[in-house]
Amino acid sequence: MDSITLDLASPPDRERLVVQLMIGEEQFAEVNQEIDSLQVEVYGRRDGQPWIVDFEQLMSALTNARGRLVSIK
Repeated sequence: MDSITLDLASPPDRERLVVQLMIGEEQFAEVNQEIDSLQVEVYGRRDGQPWIVDFEQLMSALTNARGRLVSIK
């Protein structure tokens, strides 16, 4: 399994910046702050299979995503 990478983005359908969580070239989740608290939006895989992600790697990615968004509020 590829590692999780984070991309800070400004999608046209969002009021604020988001952090996209990527595995390879595919986005599997997004952390956004459209409301006052952070939200995680999880997407399905293109091939219909479930995402299987290392727990520690995911927790680290989510913590890093929170740090990126909270620091720019």
